[in-house]
Amino acid sequence: MTRTVWKNTLWLAVSSLLLASVAVTVQAREATEIQWDDLMPANFSYKILREQIDFSQYDLSSLSDDDPEAQRLYSDMTQVLANAPVVDALGGAHIKLAGFVVPLEMDGDSVYSFLLVPYYGACIHTPPPPSNQIVFVQTQGGYEMGPMDEPVYVSGTLMIEAQQSELGSSGYTLYAGRIDPYL
Repeated sequence: MTRTVWKNTLWLAVSSLLLASVAVTVQAREATEIQWDDLMPANFSYKILREQIDFSQYDLSSLSDDDPEAQRLYSDMTQVLANAPVVDALGGAHIKLAGFVVPLEMDGDSVYSFLLVPYYGACIHTPPPPSNQIVFVQTQGGYEMGPMDEPVYVSGTLMIEAQQSELGSSGYTLYAGRIDPYL
């Protein structure tokens, strides 16, 4: 075998190995699609509100929005929802999740951080969902946002990191590697 043929054969072998290695790495980094229910522990229930707040002390039919008792009840409810339990096993997982964008940090049409929520209008209408149903998303260099009523897929690394904002509390932080339209 000539030296040139040997070099070319070696180069092809090394190239093939590198391509196979890249393919395995890409497959390993492919995001696992999860659903919103996956973000709630198996034993989680909205009964948590009834367990932690005594609603019997309120005449809900007679409360108006400006009533101090209604304000206290709303504050108690949002506090309970802000501390909803998360699924610790999801920490560090590479996931893909569909949801709606509630922008937090923007510059023009570019969104740098946002809340991902399971339904349109969550966090804009009150009360917000429990914190295990709100995901704080940090983008890499911004995301060109479309209409708010169109869902997106967000893929990235999910961490158990709570975030507080004026629109709601999140129990998770997703470091987005990719944001795509939901088709």
